[in-house]
Amino acid sequence: MDTAISLRNIGKMYKLYYKQQDKIIEAFGLESLFFWKKNNFQEFWALRNINLDIKKGERVGIIGKNGAGKSTLLKIISGNISPSEGSVYVNGKIQALMELGTGFHPEFTGRENIKSSLIYHGFSPKKIKQLEEEIIDFTELEDFINQPIKYYSAGMYARLAFAVSTVLEPEILIIDEILGAGDASFTTKCSLRMKKLTQETGATVLFVSHSMDSVLEICNRAILINQGMLKYDSDPLTVSKIYNKMIRLEDELVLRAKEARLRKKDCRAINELSNEFVPLLFRFCVDKDHPTSRHIFYKISLSCDDNEIANLMVGAPMDNDTNSLNKIIDGKGMMDWGKSQHKGGDFFRAYQNEEGIYCHAPFQLCIPKHLIAHENIRLKINADIDKSEKVHLDLWIKDNYERVSTLDSSQDFFDISLSPYISRIGGERKNLSENQDVQQLEKENNFSEVVENTDLEENNRKTEYSYEVFKENNSIYGTQEVIVKSVDILDKNNTSKRLFFIGEDLRFKIDLYAKEKIRFFVLVISILSTEGKPIGQVYCKSSDLGINEIVGSETIYAAYQPLRIGSGEYMVSIGVFKHYDLNVERENESYCVVDRAVFFKVTQPESIKKGLGAFAHSCTWQYKDIYLTYDPTDHYKSS
Repeated sequence: MDTAISLRNIGKMYKLYYKQQDKIIEAFGLESLFFWKKNNFQEFWALRNINLDIKKGERVGIIGKNGAGKSTLLKIISGNISPSEGSVYVNGKIQALMELGTGFHPEFTGRENIKSSLIYHGFSPKKIKQLEEEIIDFTELEDFINQPIKYYSAGMYARLAFAVSTVLEPEILIIDEILGAGDASFTTKCSLRMKKLTQETGATVLFVSHSMDSVLEICNRAILINQGMLKYDSDPLTVSKIYNKMIRLEDELVLRAKEARLRKKDCRAINELSNEFVPLLFRFCVDKDHPTSRHIFYKISLSCDDNEIANLMVGAPMDNDTNSLNKIIDGKGMMDWGKSQHKGGDFFRAYQNEEGIYCHAPFQLCIPKHLIAHENIRLKINADIDKSEKVHLDLWIKDNYERVSTLDSSQDFFDISLSPYISRIGGERKNLSENQDVQQLEKENNFSEVVENTDLEENNRKTEYSYEVFKENNSIYGTQEVIVKSVDILDKNNTSKRLFFIGEDLRFKIDLYAKEKIRFFVLVISILSTEGKPIGQVYCKSSDLGINEIVGSETIYAAYQPLRIGSGEYMVSIGVFKHYDLNVERENESYCVVDRAVFFKVTQPESIKKGLGAFAHSCTWQYKDIYLTYDPTDHYKSS
């Protein structure tokens, strides 16, 4: 049979108990003695609806963010844990390298651990001697092989563990990020060894890594796991591109969200992601205490100008993760959310009578702070509402829930404008924690992080990169006859962006406003690392641009074509000076300086694996009368 591993409808659910005593009662099977107690736990699905077939000899890379469910999947395949639903078929002997520190005795030397492992697997003394030398030679640990492995570094341990596991010639080899502790040259050796295993013995390899380079080098197939679901299954290059795109989109959103925090004097400290979002607390409810029918919800999302900025796949794994920005808020005996379900590949939950003491089905979506004042924020809901009753949608505003919309059976997709409501949330959110309902949520569902005690009401009327916001965050100084009204960063298509490739075109759009007639100024752009180290500074006199005087509003663009600074995160200061003298160390007198207020990130083109360095400078080569110019930024154009 060619199949090494077959998974059908695999799901893994953990019960998160609110009280330790409830966990003990169930563990000892004492439910019948405490029949009056309800099982107070939250269902948390780490994986759901996983279907996967892996053939013998395949080297499969498993890709995904931390917490996506990769390790849980490997533990199910290796038999370390049992699935909550579905079936697992494994055809072959498994050797699993799941984490550092397992499989070896820390007091034994490297050589003693090699021998004990080989003896355990039934090798003869003659074969053990042969394999022992082969392992030592592969690991290049000759100088340390007689030392206890408790003194080994993570990289040394990884070498030894991998060498022993592969010399056993397993039929299925599982490697869970352990090779991340090794260096690049060792990873290449591992790749060659795994390819040899699969070609000569037909072994199957499952390899988990955050390194796309390692997956591309080692694997001939890759799958992407995200939020407990199998999203993509294809060749490694295709899946890595999809994963990188997903990460870039998230980075773009995070960079914009963090930008408000970077408009500070000290920009070295990056605040937690949750501090850059405004949580919106919604609920579904009916006219009675509890619904009389089942109302099915599939997906709930927020959009801005038709671009999705937050989504909640209701019923999907981790939809109730208390650490997630977007989540349903459930709890047996408290809310009226039904259990997570799936049918035909669709995940869902029912809003139904669960006898929840709060008589509703709440959920949270988070909107980035920089979009809080936008005029086109919409909530989109995919649902099947039973015709027997209507379902109301409420949003927490000030100190109570307010009706936003009513859903009925006439449609299965609802598109609701939220802008009139969001603009009223702002500073009143501090009252949210005073509500008895939310206090109970905090106690039972770790909901305390939902609320930020900040005043956003005034910011709702301000532009994201506006002078007012700069000033409020102590990021602006100068005599103010001319001010930087707003700043944005654009790509070659005039699209606002914060994530760029080396070699891509980047343009600063700088809106100025002069309160009175100004005849001369110098505009300066300074790019710095997030540690404050100067990366580059450029300037331009107004007279060089043909500006004889400025009064009112004007827009000036500064283009980096192409962008040559290397991979990293950067912050930008923009200043309008009265004069500018490069021969003087001290800062010249300014009209307006926006101090370290805009943030962007640079990465290498995906096709380039070698580091291009801190600056992609061009170089002209000469041999006799032959001249050749090499420009690293050409790699972006060719990609």
